Amino acid sequence: MKTKDVLQVVVSDFHSGSNYALFLDRLWSGASNQNHTPRGGQIQIREQFEKFAEFVKQARKGKQVRLVHNGDAIDGDHHHSGDVCSLLENEQADIHVELMNEFQERISWQRGDEMYYTRGTQSHVHHHEEYIAEQMNAVPNGESRVFDLLKLETNGVLSWFAHHGPGRGKGANRGNSVRNWLKAIYYETLEDGERCPDIVYTGHVHDPDYSTYGARKRGDFDFFNMHGVILPSWQMKTAYAYKVAAVSKNRIGGVIHEIKSDGTVTVPKFSVMGTR
Repeated sequence: MKTKDVLQVVVSDFHSGSNYALFLDRLWSGASNQNHTPRGGQIQIREQFEKFAEFVKQARKGKQVRLVHNGDAIDGDHHHSGDVCSLLENEQADIHVELMNEFQERISWQRGDEMYYTRGTQSHVHHHEEYIAEQMNAVPNGESRVFDLLKLETNGVLSWFAHHGPGRGKGANRGNSVRNWLKAIYYETLEDGERCPDIVYTGHVHDPDYSTYGARKRGDFDFFNMHGVILPSWQMKTAYAYKVAAVSKNRIGGVIHEIKSDGTVTVPKFSVMGTR
C-alpha cells in the first residue's frame, strides 16, 4: 500500500464540562434544568479552538489525519469545587463528543482519517472515555477503544502517547526533565530489547514544551533524535490550580506533527492562544 504524508493532530485535556474549559458555542441545557453558555475566558478559548481547527484544515491538505485526544476528555468533579456545568459525567461526555464532532467537521474529516483516545486521570474521567471513544468511532484497542499507552506506527515512525509524563521545568532547567525522561525510555527499551519510540507525547500538566534527545541506534554510531512533546490544554486555571500552582500558566491549544511518506519527522508546530 502506497504511503502518504500523515498529519498527527494531537490535543489533550479538554476537561469538557468545566466552566473554565472549552465549551459549546450555544446555550446548553442539562437534565436537571442547568443552563450554561460560554463566558469570559471560555469565549477566548472558543476563538482559539476555531483558529486551531483552521490551522489544521490548511495543514492537512493532501495528508491523512491521525487525531489523538491524549487524556482527560472530561472534568468530572475531581476537586469537588462545583465549577462544572453539570455534576453528571455522562452529560459532560456528551458535550465532549459534540465538541470533537465539530472539530472533525471544521478540519474537513475524510475517509481514511483516524481517531484515537488515551486514558486520562481516573479521578477526572472514571469510565467515560470508553463511552466517548465509542461515540467517536475511535480505533479500538482490542475489546476497548481507549489506550493506557498508545503506540502508533506511521510511515515507519513509532509514536507513543501517554497522558501522564514530566513537567517542562523552570528557568535554566526548562526541558531537562523531558530530555531525561526520553533518555530513560531509550535505555529501558534498549535493556529490554524493545523498539525505542521516535516521538513521545504527554499532557496533564497544561504547560507545553518540546525537547529532543540524541539517541544511538543499537550496535553502531548511527544517531537519531527522539522527540518529546508536552501538550497544551483546553482549560484555564481553576481555583484548585491557583491553590497548588499560583504562578504557573495554563497554555491553551494543540499540536500538529507531520510525518512524511519517507519517514521524515518534522518539528512539531504548536498553536497556542496568543501566539499562533
